[in-house]
Amino acid sequence: MIRLPTTERVTPDSWALRVTFWQSLAAYRWACTQAHGKRVLDVGCGDGYGAAELASVARWVVGLDSDRSALRHAAQRYRTPNLSWVQATAERLPFRSGSIDVVCCFQVLEHLANPAHFLAEVRRVLAPGGLLLLTTPNREAVLSGLNPHHVREYDAESLRNLLASFFEHVEGLGVFPSARVRTYRETNRQAVERLLRLDRFGLHQRLPPELRARLHALGTLLVRRWINRHTRQLVESIGVADFAIGPGDLSHAIDLVGIARRREPAPNQEFPLDERVLQD
Repeated sequence: MIRLPTTERVTPDSWALRVTFWQSLAAYRWACTQAHGKRVLDVGCGDGYGAAELASVARWVVGLDSDRSALRHAAQRYRTPNLSWVQATAERLPFRSGSIDVVCCFQVLEHLANPAHFLAEVRRVLAPGGLLLLTTPNREAVLSGLNPHHVREYDAESLRNLLASFFEHVEGLGVFPSARVRTYRETNRQAVERLLRLDRFGLHQRLPPELRARLHALGTLLVRRWINRHTRQLVESIGVADFAIGPGDLSHAIDLVGIARRREPAPNQEFPLDERVLQD
């Protein structure tokens, strides 16, 4: 089966999306600092490179995705004893209540039609004191509404309010780009805006959703390849270190980072570990 091109999933092998890959990997490297010895679920794991990164420090990791072909590729490429793969949706997690220490969900929230269903499921499967770590594009940093794959884009306030409706402890950080990345993103924005000016009447907005999504992916890949060819030295200089995750003025962040913690157990209350996390 031929997999259609998409810009919603990146891999280590994608030249066109090389900068986006480093941005994605930076989130996983940061999550590893919270995953040592933990039971980790990676929701929307795609081709699995991030779940494999987490497995280098975690007790065990389950990569979950709705795309069977992506999971098949992940299982073939990443083989470690503490890493497994499950096909399911974010809104219905097939795990026992309280069986997960850390849920990672990177660049997935914006695709969900029912984010409340997902967050309720995350709260259910997290052990007391467990963490949800997520990233989503910052609405203030993108051409909002352009990506047909995004159901909703968030700013810092709307993301915090959404998380706070399910979790007692919420913190907001950002993914901040280096000067090199800012230059690259500005070049990309200018190229996209030039193309959009050719569509004076916004005809692309009236296309059938499936066709619009395919054209968006194709257009994005073509633009990125053109930029990468003409700014090759800049692109090859960019790596994980060009994406800093931390506090700051979130209006300048390219991605928003949400940290949500489930309430800790009461003193002296025991919650036994259950290695059989998959529900019957």
